[in-house]
Amino acid sequence: MKNLYLRSMLAAACAVTLAACGGSGGNLYLQVRVDGLAKDGLILLNDGERLPVTAGLNNVVFTKLVKTDDRYDITIAQQPKGAVCTMINGAGKASSYTVTTARVSCQTNSYPLSGTITGLSADGLRLIMGPSGISPLTGATTYEFKSVDDGAAYGISILAQPTGLKCRFQGSKSADGSDTVGTMGSAATTAATLDCTPQ
Repeated sequence: MKNLYLRSMLAAACAVTLAACGGSGGNLYLQVRVDGLAKDGLILLNDGERLPVTAGLNNVVFTKLVKTDDRYDITIAQQPKGAVCTMINGAGKASSYTVTTARVSCQTNSYPLSGTITGLSADGLRLIMGPSGISPLTGATTYEFKSVDDGAAYGISILAQPTGLKCRFQGSKSADGSDTVGTMGSAATTAATLDCTPQ
């Protein structure tokens, strides 16, 4: 009698646990692999459950358990701000294999970052930002890095000065004015002006 009581209590506890997880007889966790998500705001949807996904996560799991042969249809309920995500293999019939094949691929929007140049009367100027570099020529009045991710922190540095000139970024916090930092906006963005004067 005592064993029967214990078994009944255990069965009740298991049922409560499944209910708390959103399960109704299911035993499979519906998982989604997430690639390239650098921005918050993404929300996935399946069977009425909205699943927010934090930037940087590689895998997420819906709390509602599914049963073998249940149909699922994972969609993107909300795109992250400043990025576009695409659902891959989001619909199917649940099995121990298919519940792990759904994938979301995200791409952060990117925009040009540009600034004004004054007094560039010689060649030799070289600006770098991470692995990218540009060399504005004599007479150039602007510089531009064509693709910077939305919301990314950036730093532009002077790698080489033009012949006979000294260039400095306005508002630079470095002693020699050789760099400028900022955060990329959600559209084409203007960086600091670069002033060049004779040495």
